[in-house]
Amino acid sequence: MSIFAGGYAGQILFVNLTDGSIQVKPLEREFALKYIGGRGFTSRILLDEVKPGIDPYCPDNVVVIAAGTLSGTPTPSSGRLVVAAKSPMTGGIGDANSGGYWSPELKYAGFDAIVIRGTSKDPVYLWIEDGRAELRPAQHLWGQNTTETRQLLKEETGDDDIHICAIGPAGENLVRYACVVTDEEGVGGRCGIGAVIGSKKLKAVVVRGSLDVRIADPERFKKTLEDYRKTLAGEVWTETLRRLGTPNLTAHRQSHGIWGAKNFQRATIEDYEPISGENFRKKFLMKPIGCMGCLVSCKRYSAVKDGPFAGIYTVGPEYETINALAAKPYITDPAIVLRAHYLCDEYGLDEQGVGSTVAMAMELYERGLLTKEQTDGQELVFGNSEALLYFIDKIAYRKGFGDLLAEGTKIMGERLNADYYAIHIKGLEVDATDPRKQVTRALTYAVSTRGACHLRGNPYIDEFIKPEEAEAYFGTAAVSELEALEGKGKMVAWSEDWVTISDQMGLCKFAWYRSRSFPMLIKRGLELAKEAFTSATGLPMTNEKLYECGERVYNVEKLFNVRQGIGREGDYPPARFFEEELTDGPAKGCKLDRKEYDRLLDDYYEARGWDKKTGEPTPEKLRSLGLE
Repeated sequence: MSIFAGGYAGQILFVNLTDGSIQVKPLEREFALKYIGGRGFTSRILLDEVKPGIDPYCPDNVVVIAAGTLSGTPTPSSGRLVVAAKSPMTGGIGDANSGGYWSPELKYAGFDAIVIRGTSKDPVYLWIEDGRAELRPAQHLWGQNTTETRQLLKEETGDDDIHICAIGPAGENLVRYACVVTDEEGVGGRCGIGAVIGSKKLKAVVVRGSLDVRIADPERFKKTLEDYRKTLAGEVWTETLRRLGTPNLTAHRQSHGIWGAKNFQRATIEDYEPISGENFRKKFLMKPIGCMGCLVSCKRYSAVKDGPFAGIYTVGPEYETINALAAKPYITDPAIVLRAHYLCDEYGLDEQGVGSTVAMAMELYERGLLTKEQTDGQELVFGNSEALLYFIDKIAYRKGFGDLLAEGTKIMGERLNADYYAIHIKGLEVDATDPRKQVTRALTYAVSTRGACHLRGNPYIDEFIKPEEAEAYFGTAAVSELEALEGKGKMVAWSEDWVTISDQMGLCKFAWYRSRSFPMLIKRGLELAKEAFTSATGLPMTNEKLYECGERVYNVEKLFNVRQGIGREGDYPPARFFEEELTDGPAKGCKLDRKEYDRLLDDYYEARGWDKKTGEPTPEKLRSLGLE
């Protein structure tokens, strides 16, 4: 029986694929209090279990799958899952985050986390049900796409209600940015975790549970959820997400000139309306859907109803789909975008990896640095949608030029002597937006522990925080001024620790904290989060201690990266952002200033308590967090 009064299942499953052994160990109380769950568990276990310098594809790399603390409880939007390993993209900490129903089901099956090590001789899948687990043969699943894998597993088990986390052919073929797909609605896309799982010959993890997740203090918990629901009522961002999903951001990117189109050569897209959120809603939306218990329903279930791709049904697109598969290769046919999105999900490919590598190759081709002979006879120019679809297939199976594209932009740049055109940070391609207009975004992307990532922090606080709020929290009213640098390093560091809490709890960022009011960020992201944690688990917690848990995890991830040889040099944006001005749109003429960035990075390190020369956490900082 679990030692916890609620919230946690109280067990961690350990699987060794090399010898087939399976162990169940209790979740320790102090570990739960210090690392909370989700990303906290995955990052700490990786720090403890993964030795410096190992190859990401070797048996000694460890895959950790963890549910958030609140996953499986009635907390709305609490179904986020974290799957982590040493990343084949960056060589540092790697984790992918997805929504849906899989994470709650893991708790119902009796586990808070799974730790997988070793490599199986033959393909296998892991079956988990109500506190028990076993490895089963998966030769019949190897080579199947994700939909076929789900169908075959449901037929084999005779159970339509199982929940499946699987890789596709891309993971089997060690495409460096292969992802994991959970059920039909969740994709853990970044860092290449699917390739690590593929290297272990693990095709899928299947869960089925009927156990309860207890609540320690039901009345207090119920009140917390009522208070949380009230914060969503009338929230403009929430209503926009319900109507348009994350594709609502296309209008924002166009109006601000921060698309990152044509491999970050253009800031806007001519005639972008066909790929706008409004157009996807009007022409392709079947219905909005949500993850388990979600009050927002930002996901889209879409269909292509006519034309050459008629009959495609898919969950999506997200804004990131449109950024990666439309803006970067400069394709504005929405049916092509949905077709490409569908293929990426079926093959188990990270869309940002696909869009970024193809866009980089298109730029190199147009500059004469790649020839038609090298690109399988394809006219690899921006806007060539046929080439995009052609290479998605080639990437998944590492055929022809797709074999190089499957390595990601960093390795492409090294092999083609074209590093400048590889737009990545630490090996992970830049996502979401072009940050040349706002240096705090550039800093957030660059210091992200998993490589370029817009979700590792919240760099937009200075767009709406009031001067008096900035003074109170960050020591200077200048944080409320977009162009000012003062206090921004501290702001970014604070936002990273605060965002980490949502990944520990299993909370969706779009529902839990996304707001244009700083007091609301504090209320949802600390006060209500603390109340939900305490009332669910029965464990003691304060706002300050909860924030410290987020800070501790971020420092754990930094320690992991430092041990793998990633220091200050890894915390810089690509050279293009310093050397080239944006050429069009409202941000025309903007570029990053290296001296300003160095100053901001120093301020960030100071706020973090890290050494400014090396970027490493100081002994004093580690002692203060109990990490010495």
